Amino acid sequence: MLVMAYSQSYGIPCITTRGNNVYGPYQFPEKMIPKFMLLAMQGKPLPIHGDGSNVRSYLYCEDVAEAFDVILHKGEVGQVYNIGTLRERRVIDVAHDICKMLNLEPEKYIEFVENRPFNDFRYFLNDQKLKALGWDERTSWEEGLKKTFDWYKENLDYWGDVSGALLPHPRMLSSYSMEKPMPPAEQFKEVLSPSVVNGKPPLKFLIYGRTGWIGGLLSKLCEERGIAYEYGNGRLEDRRSIEADILRIQPTHIFNAAGVTGRPNVDWCETHQVETLRANVIGVLTLCDVARNHDLLVMNYATGCIFEYDDKHTLGSGVGFTEEESANFFGSYYSKTKGMVEEMLKAYDNVCVLRVRMPISSDLSNPRNFITKISRYQKVVDIPNSMTVLDELLPISIEMAKRNLRGIYNFTNPGVISHNEILELYRDYIDPNFKWQNFTLEEQAKVIVAARSNNELDASKLKKEFPEMLDIRSSIIKYVFEPKKKQ
Repeated sequence: MLVMAYSQSYGIPCITTRGNNVYGPYQFPEKMIPKFMLLAMQGKPLPIHGDGSNVRSYLYCEDVAEAFDVILHKGEVGQVYNIGTLRERRVIDVAHDICKMLNLEPEKYIEFVENRPFNDFRYFLNDQKLKALGWDERTSWEEGLKKTFDWYKENLDYWGDVSGALLPHPRMLSSYSMEKPMPPAEQFKEVLSPSVVNGKPPLKFLIYGRTGWIGGLLSKLCEERGIAYEYGNGRLEDRRSIEADILRIQPTHIFNAAGVTGRPNVDWCETHQVETLRANVIGVLTLCDVARNHDLLVMNYATGCIFEYDDKHTLGSGVGFTEEESANFFGSYYSKTKGMVEEMLKAYDNVCVLRVRMPISSDLSNPRNFITKISRYQKVVDIPNSMTVLDELLPISIEMAKRNLRGIYNFTNPGVISHNEILELYRDYIDPNFKWQNFTLEEQAKVIVAARSNNELDASKLKKEFPEMLDIRSSIIKYVFEPKKKQ
């Protein structure tokens, strides 16, 4: 409509074409036909949204290019031409045809998954106006499918790492086409051998939070894994300095571990609200917005301290807050800013929000370590909570970046553990003479300025992606206490 308006208002000579469901070589594998081909070649399930009865009119790319040529030379200015085909196919039939090409049994390799929102049942274009110009579809379905398959088989590495695109419900990726050396055909077996992509650009991380705990741990992990990284010099709320960092460093990913938590604790934020807002909301939004303009994924270490046990998520019920639920705890200004920015970040498709809770590490000398904190308190409240063992989960966050995962994740180990349970482990493994006292939430409220969050987060989404992840108690024992006992 906009093109027609300009043509009508300013006399611009325009011809409009309409097409859909074009397929062929060079197509990004997020689209169904190349996705199914790559998955089938790796022996992986072909995910079909819904029941597969949706109908599409698939047209080979060379036929579409010829249509453009005919319209350009024979079409009438100001007119609209549909580029389509009368040959419609169900999605389930396409999956069967691809399985047949690779001698696979459809019943074993087709997997029905949750339908995507607003998945139209049918697209259909009447192409008689175009045919009157002399164009006609020349490539049969079988021929087009074979040409497409042959191209992907010979050019496996063209799109780089496309693992994120091959998911049943992919999000936008940051991989773009680059001419790279093609692997020898013998590396890819006739049917079911998984391929190894060697030609993707080397990882380089831009990390914010140089002076912070998580930011420091990230640099050590990068060094151990041989991943190039640099710390950003810019302040998050300064758009120009973030732009300068990106242009100077040329990262593949951004990791944001910067933010205000308060010193010595979150009570500081109550009397420094502008500073807290500037870092935790304005800064994070600015970083993610600039990164989006550069097609960069941001791994944002956030917090799960934006929830509180309620009637639907009662203490001890095992019902945790999911990634789809919004904050319900506003007892501290710190948590309020974190819940606020998480809601706003939902508009950005280049961000992975990691809800960290009560972080724990094997470094018991670090005052930010939750175990170290409560072992130094005179009294503690004994409430089960979800927590994050950084020794196990920080490496997972790097793998999440490699997989181009987006959206919100409860970044905690499965299950909950109480403060008393942790201190009992501390006594059993570290100090047999250690003693502590409990007090109630009401008593705690008298000695703190801002309320504290207590909750259970549902970690099943992260567990599904990383099934080897340990429950919170097992993880604490394996990564914190057992190594200390051996020392």
